Amino acid sequence: MKGLGITLLLLTALVPTGRAVEPDPLAILNRECVSCHSESKQKGGLLIESQESLIKGGDTDAAIVPGKAAESYLVELLYPDADSHMPPKSQLDPREILAIEKWIDDGAKWDSAKWASLQLPEKQEVKLAALPDTYAPVLAMAISPDGKTLAVGQGSRIDWYAITKPDQKKDAWELKFKVTSSGHADAVQSLTFSDDGKTLASGGFRSLLLWDVAEPTKAPAKLEAPFLGRQTALVFLDSPPRILAADSLPSQLGRLHEIDLKTKKVKSFDTAHLDSIYALSRSHSGKFYATASSDKLVTIRDSRTHKITTRLEGHTGYVLAASFSPEDDRIATGGDDEEIKVWDLESGKKTGSFSSSRSGPVYALSWKSDPANLKKKTEEKDPEKARAVNTDRIFSVFESGKPAAFTELKEHEGEQRSTGAKERSFDTVSTNLFAMAVHPAKQWLVAGGENGKVFLWDENGKLKQTVEVPKRNPQLAKTGE
Repeated sequence: MKGLGITLLLLTALVPTGRAVEPDPLAILNRECVSCHSESKQKGGLLIESQESLIKGGDTDAAIVPGKAAESYLVELLYPDADSHMPPKSQLDPREILAIEKWIDDGAKWDSAKWASLQLPEKQEVKLAALPDTYAPVLAMAISPDGKTLAVGQGSRIDWYAITKPDQKKDAWELKFKVTSSGHADAVQSLTFSDDGKTLASGGFRSLLLWDVAEPTKAPAKLEAPFLGRQTALVFLDSPPRILAADSLPSQLGRLHEIDLKTKKVKSFDTAHLDSIYALSRSHSGKFYATASSDKLVTIRDSRTHKITTRLEGHTGYVLAASFSPEDDRIATGGDDEEIKVWDLESGKKTGSFSSSRSGPVYALSWKSDPANLKKKTEEKDPEKARAVNTDRIFSVFESGKPAAFTELKEHEGEQRSTGAKERSFDTVSTNLFAMAVHPAKQWLVAGGENGKVFLWDENGKLKQTVEVPKRNPQLAKTGE
């Protein structure tokens, strides 16, 4: 290695110095190493995010020894004749290797602020024009915790519906349009209600708005945060009250922002995913949340520390949806590979998978307890028989316009098989479906998609109501955008 080092020094001597900028070691690590050694993907067990993580190393122990470049495994891997050469598909410039060696010999000082800035794409100036009136897809929707209000992101606006029971003698429900609020300059990407149902959060392009549910035409509060792209997913967290926003730039970044609702302070996580985050799901206990991304990765994180506890890898396409089981022991995920996978959270292993024939990508999931089987399980006196009662019920919507509910989940190893769950197909609609919400009490399903209409199914899959795109109320809330 020493002989090669001398050769490299000779080579660099041939390069004109002049005003050349000395290679930045952190910039080199970010450019060449982060794609395989970040929070989202720790190849070889190595995470590169600080001096401590490099000293800790991975499967082969320490990556660097501060003050001793010659004894640092990272440096050894950079030379052309290394057995496990890094980067695997290219060779660093000799000056860059020397810069890393000098950096380690000087103590490998770590500038956290510089490291965070290196991972962020440059913020581009974007001028948004008003969306055409004919473009009003439903990309997001949410039902309030009390089951009385439905919010639908339709194009750049938010439509508010009352969920009513017109006939008190019959077990029937109906959506009644209330009002439209002006939402974002671009299409509404995400919606979620706070636990008390008093606040609705909506995400759009570089904007996050908080609406007073009691006064939906009142101008919302606008949260200021360092957004770079679309806020593609949102979830409320408690203790203290916070909101988590997924800031997405396709093929570049999936970044998380935690916003304290009292102080409005923002904490950002710049290595969450290397692509857009399409789903955030909070566990029922509130202790964990999941992120699902188009980089094919699902992460489970601690709600307080945001540390990743489990990585779930197995999807062959974008992961677009995720939902925890009512017991918080499993999670269901689905996406572009048209398959729903079930994972055990303790082991991190896939325990089941199933799909619906020719249905297209899975855009939304909601895991509930089957009411009939839950009652049966509760009333069963024999503990063993009670444990054998399967209460699983996973609702899903597919791009093809075909909702479904899956019950009687079966654990199995290996690849997908048709017996992974029992499917109840719902009446199909003639549009692609992108968003879904399930009523918390009666488990009626609401969905919408490409044509802007809103559809309501009962718990048995019968289509009960189709709501046309409403005429716009002239009294719209002003967002200041």
